[in-house]
Amino acid sequence: MIQAKEGHRPVKTLPPEVARKIAAGEVIDRPNAILRELLDNAVDSGADSIIAEINGGGIEQIRIVDNGSGMTKEDLANCAKPHATSKITTEEDLLKLKTLGFRGEALSSIAAVSRLQITSAFDGEAWTLEAEVTREHKIFPANLAQGTIVQVQSLFENFPARRMFLKRPSAETLLCRQTFIEKALPRTDISFRLSIDGKQRFDLPKNQTLAQRFTMALELPESPSLFSKLSVAADDYGIGQNSDWKFNLLLGESAVHRNDKKFIFIYVNGRRISEYSLVQAIEYGAQGFFPNGSHPVAALFLDINPELVDFNIHPAKREARFKDLAPIHHAVSKTTRNFFKSHAISSLAANTISKKIILPEQNELYGTELPDYKDYYQDQVPISTLKPVSLPKKNELSNLSTKQDKREQFFSDSYSASFKENSYVAENNPLNNFIEKNDLVSRITLSVPTKETSTSNDLRYIGSTLGVFLLAEKNNRLYLIDQHAAHERILYNKFIAATGTKQPLLVPYVLETQSEEDDNYLESIKPQLFEAGFEAKNCGEGRWEFCSVPVQWKGSEQDLEKDLLTKRIAPEEVLSSMAATNACRAAVKDGHVLDSESAKKLVEETLELSDPHCPHGRPIWITLSKEELFQLVRRT
Repeated sequence: MIQAKEGHRPVKTLPPEVARKIAAGEVIDRPNAILRELLDNAVDSGADSIIAEINGGGIEQIRIVDNGSGMTKEDLANCAKPHATSKITTEEDLLKLKTLGFRGEALSSIAAVSRLQITSAFDGEAWTLEAEVTREHKIFPANLAQGTIVQVQSLFENFPARRMFLKRPSAETLLCRQTFIEKALPRTDISFRLSIDGKQRFDLPKNQTLAQRFTMALELPESPSLFSKLSVAADDYGIGQNSDWKFNLLLGESAVHRNDKKFIFIYVNGRRISEYSLVQAIEYGAQGFFPNGSHPVAALFLDINPELVDFNIHPAKREARFKDLAPIHHAVSKTTRNFFKSHAISSLAANTISKKIILPEQNELYGTELPDYKDYYQDQVPISTLKPVSLPKKNELSNLSTKQDKREQFFSDSYSASFKENSYVAENNPLNNFIEKNDLVSRITLSVPTKETSTSNDLRYIGSTLGVFLLAEKNNRLYLIDQHAAHERILYNKFIAATGTKQPLLVPYVLETQSEEDDNYLESIKPQLFEAGFEAKNCGEGRWEFCSVPVQWKGSEQDLEKDLLTKRIAPEEVLSSMAATNACRAAVKDGHVLDSESAKKLVEETLELSDPHCPHGRPIWITLSKEELFQLVRRT
C-alpha cells in the first residue's frame, strides 16, 4: 500500500449539486444578477409588456411577468437544466448572436441557489415548473392565458456562505433598480413596470421617444426637449461594408451636464456594456463645450453586425471584444462634436438675440430684421440636415459700401477656414456670421472685431481679474479676454504656420502598441504625421520610433502615446487635433498672473486674431459698450 505524502490531496470529481453551486456563483452573485438574466429572457421572448416585482431587496422574492411567446411543457422540462438554451445550437452561433441571453446558464444557476418556479403558456396550454437543486423538478398543469411568470424565492437559502456576503435589503434593492433601468432604456418598444415591496416605482409606457424614456427612467430633472437623437450609419461616413454598423446617439444640450461620467451609457446590440473607448469618443466630441470638470449626459445605442463583436468574454456580458472599433470611435466623436458646435450657434440665436438687433452699422445684405429662430433646432436632428455654414458670396458683397464690404469680407475670410470642417449649422443662417454666445447676460450682445477696430491704436490695457480674464478698452468697448483661450489660439496658429518644420530628437520617442489594430492605425496616419512634422518608423513587434517632432511640439513621449493610441485621432484631423492639444498644454493657465508687459502683449496679439475662438470652438472674449453697461445698472 502506497503511503500518502504529507500535503497530498487526491483529485476527485465533485458531487453534482456542489459543482452546480460553484458554477452558479459565476453568474448569480446577488439578486440583481437574477433580475438581469430574467429580464433578458423576457425581452428575448418577444414581449411588449414586462412587469418586475422585488421584495426584500430581491433576496426574499423576484417575480417577472411577460406577455411573450411562452414555452411548451417540453421547454419547461429542459429550461432549468445545465447548458439548456433555445438560442444557440452550434459553436458558430456564438459569432452571430441576436439575443440577449445565449449561454443556457441562467435558469440552471438560479435553480441551484434558490427556489425557482416558472409558469408559462403556449398554444392554449399552460404548465408550471418547480425547480430546486435538492430534488427532481416537478411539472404540473397551470392556469395562464399568455406569456411567462418566473418567481425566484429565498436566494442563497441553501448556500449560507454566499448569503452572508449580501448587502442590506435596501442596498440590494438599489442595485436591482439600476439593473431594471439599464434593461428598460434601449427598448422603447416595450412597456416596463417595476414594483418594490408592493409599491410601484416605475411605469414606463411603450412607444416613448428615446429622450422620454431616458429622462423618465433615470428620473432626470431636465426636460426631454433638452435631448436630441442623432442617427448615423457606417455609410454616412463612407466607412464600413454593407452597413456593418449604425447607431443612435442621444445627447443632452451643453446646459445638461454632470460632475462625473456615470450618465454616459453605452449599449451594443441592446446590451449595456463597459467600453471605455466609446465613452471616450463622446467625451472627446464634447470637449470645449462644458464647464471645467463637468461631463455630458448621453446614451449611445450601437447596432453592429454580430460577427464583428464578441460578448462571450464575461459571465455577466458586461464587456465585449470588437474586431475594429476605430471607425465607430471616429464617427461617434465627430457626430458629438458636430452636434455641440451646431447647437452652440443655434442656442445663441434662440436664447440671446431678439428679433431685432442693432449691429455696429445696418447690415445691407440682411437688414436689421432677423429670422424667427424658435423652430431653428428640433428635438430630433438627423445628421443629413446639418450643413456647413453659408457665407455671403463675393458677388453679393460688390454693392456694399466700402466699410461694410470690409466687414463682410473679414467674416468670409476668417470664418470660412475655421468653420468649414468643424461647424455645422442650419442652412441660410446669416446671423451666425456676426454673433457669438454670451452666457453672462442675455441682453448683452457679443461683437467680433473687424479689421478696422483691430488695427486702431487706442488700445488701453486695464489689468486682470479673477485670475482668468484680462481687461482692456478699445474703440469705446470693454474687452474681457480669457487669457488661456487667447494664448491657446495664438499658439495653435503658430503650430499650424510651422507645419512640416521638424526638430530631430537625440533619443527617439518610442511607442509600444498593444495590438495589430494599433499598428494598422499608426500606418494609416503616417502621411498626416509626416506632414505635421512627426517622422514615425515601424520597427516591428509593436515598437514604433519617432525620430523627429514639430518645432512647436511641447509634449512628452507619454503625451504622444495618449494623443495617438488613446484618442485615435482620425487621419484628416491629426494636424488640427495635435496642434490644439499642444497649444492647450503650453498656454498660460487660469490663475496664473501675468506681468503687465506680457499681459498687454497678449491682449494686442489677441485683438489681431482673425478667428476669435480657441481651437476647441469657445469664444476668446466678450465685449461691453458704455451703453450696454448703462442698461445693466439701469442708468439712462
